[in-house]
Amino acid sequence: MMTAIYIVMMMIVVMSLGAYIGFARNDGRDERGRTILAKSSQIAFIFILAGFVFQILYFQFAEPNPDHIKAAISVWMALIFGSNAVSIVILQRKM
Repeated sequence: MMTAIYIVMMMIVVMSLGAYIGFARNDGRDERGRTILAKSSQIAFIFILAGFVFQILYFQFAEPNPDHIKAAISVWMALIFGSNAVSIVILQRKM
């Protein structure tokens, strides 16, 4: 079960990094591209802060084992990278 979660989350991270790097290389050099990258990074930063709050509460109240901690961090990182890539695609269509 945990292996499947890791594989899916790593696939999301790799695809998201591909989308980010591809956009940064092709379209991210002009003013519009820089604006899109900045806005998408602001959206991803919200998930970074939310992840820290979640982890503090999770460690405080749930008493997780190491496998649960690894899974929570994997999901958190995939959510950060995924939100960044999705926001780039959405902002690219809007602007």
